[in-house]
Amino acid sequence: MGFLQEHNIKALCLDIDGTLYPKRMLNLRMIRSVFPSPLLGLRFNGVRQKYREVQQDESTEPEDRQGLLNRQANLMLQRFGKPVTEESTLLMRKRLDGQFYDAWQRSFLSIKPYPHMREALEMAKREGMQVVVFSDFPVAKKLETLGIADLVDVALSSEDSGYLKPSPKAFAYLLDHVDAAPGEVLYVGDSYTKDCQGAKGAGMRSALITSSKKVYSDADLVISSWKEFISLVF
Repeated sequence: MGFLQEHNIKALCLDIDGTLYPKRMLNLRMIRSVFPSPLLGLRFNGVRQKYREVQQDESTEPEDRQGLLNRQANLMLQRFGKPVTEESTLLMRKRLDGQFYDAWQRSFLSIKPYPHMREALEMAKREGMQVVVFSDFPVAKKLETLGIADLVDVALSSEDSGYLKPSPKAFAYLLDHVDAAPGEVLYVGDSYTKDCQGAKGAGMRSALITSSKKVYSDADLVISSWKEFISLVF
């Protein structure tokens, strides 16, 4: 008996970057985003981490993507020691859009999926499961590029909730779009803290895709490939 049947899993939820395609492809594209402003590029990851810390204690206003982008821009302004005004927030948002979001939409058109990933999703669909993707960044055209758009029922970005993984509010937003109880959902990701612990905190089952041999107590499954996922889950 496979994991899905044993635990009555009705929905398969998936991170995208580093989960559906190799992380090295993500890292290469992230390196390119240090231009045209290397300093902005270097500070962006720090600001995203700061966002994860701030969101634990302070709600995003409003709780949607616009609220997230405004808060993210304001955190970047603070990192540069600049005053936060309506005008400076708008200008910083435009800078972040140009260097990161717009550039990523173009660069991710060449990503290649992990072997056997589509096969796993096809098997999930044959089992009658809902397939959902949930990324910290906009999904854009990634599903089409990966060749799985026809298999995905719902595509979501945590940014639309106003929060980033592993925020409970981000995962609550995900569950609002899933046709299953939390315990009937298997969430697959490549980040132990953001994906597995976030999903477990929301009551879901979790699977970690990694080549590491460490012990991950909050992961129900630890897999090194989608081929292994198929052998354990179905």
